[in-house]
Amino acid sequence: MMKPLFAMNVHVGDRQFLDRFARSTCGLAAMALFCLSQVAYGMSAGEWNARVFGHFEAAAGEDELFAEDVMLGESALFITGRFSSKWSILSEISYQPKRYRSDTVKVERLRLRYELSANHWMSFGKMHTPVNEWNDAYHHGRLFFPTIDRPYSFREFVPVHEVGLRLSGENLGAKRAFYDVVLGSGQSAHNDIFPSGVQSLTLSAGFWPTDELKVRASLYKDTLIDHFSDPSHGSDHHGGMMGHMGPEDLAYDAFATSAVFQGRNIESMTEVFLFRSEGSETSWTAYQRLAFPLSGTIKPYVFGDVLKVDRSEFHFAGGHNKKAGVGIEWLLGTRASAKFEYAHQDVDRHSRAVNGTTFRVQVAFGI
Repeated sequence: MMKPLFAMNVHVGDRQFLDRFARSTCGLAAMALFCLSQVAYGMSAGEWNARVFGHFEAAAGEDELFAEDVMLGESALFITGRFSSKWSILSEISYQPKRYRSDTVKVERLRLRYELSANHWMSFGKMHTPVNEWNDAYHHGRLFFPTIDRPYSFREFVPVHEVGLRLSGENLGAKRAFYDVVLGSGQSAHNDIFPSGVQSLTLSAGFWPTDELKVRASLYKDTLIDHFSDPSHGSDHHGGMMGHMGPEDLAYDAFATSAVFQGRNIESMTEVFLFRSEGSETSWTAYQRLAFPLSGTIKPYVFGDVLKVDRSEFHFAGGHNKKAGVGIEWLLGTRASAKFEYAHQDVDRHSRAVNGTTFRVQVAFGI
């Protein structure tokens, strides 16, 4: 059995669901109680802010490519507050009816931040991992998404959330360099706070070559504990006379690069993600969007999204997902937008083979 990235002599073994749920709830509840105890101060100081985001969608085309003709998307309550000159909080809680997902209410983020200096700080709690620009810049409110969907990589491969400790800095030097170091509980811990010690490491750094261009590169290392029971497990590399073949725990490595350009007449967002589990060849996914602002309210764009998982991949199902399309974003003031997309998809993974086109409309808002 593979040892943790940083060994702390904590045996994982056969943790039961109820035990994990209890520790997850207690950990997040303890953080929430501390935060709520400071709300009165934050509100009296005038530094407590809350916004609600939501969206709904309609789709037509190949039925296999979307879940519902009309769907109510998730709503998100996004709260920020400052307790003092050094301490602040960020909280994000999402909701979606049970017909769309089993966990109707989710704590997406809940983190405390301590300012070490004007350009450096530490954070602790449940956060988005800074593995690429999309995951670090956007929350669950679709109002700010550049396209209707997240890239394919977010469905299985990008470590979206992490419970851990983060050291960050930004606006360093003439090129506004920035960095992040995250010591995390690992993806297998879910919402538990270091149940098996420090299992994951995220290293991320970047800079602004020009005022319009931001680039980033990141490295992520984790251990997938008892990966056969993990929901993202989909590989056919198992079985055998004595049960599962191969180790229960797998090392997982990923490398990501991002580039975002915000010009007057053109916008570009590029995301490349390379990943592999122990014993597998490297797989990759790439996302590209180009937008052409026509006015203050209308923005046409084109996008492409490609995922190729090597057939040797031990944890994730091999195959490919491909998507290419065109869209128009229509800004309805500063608090709402509508996106219209026509896209072609080619999916061949998890014993699912679908090829077709869809037309989708998404209306998103933030109040």
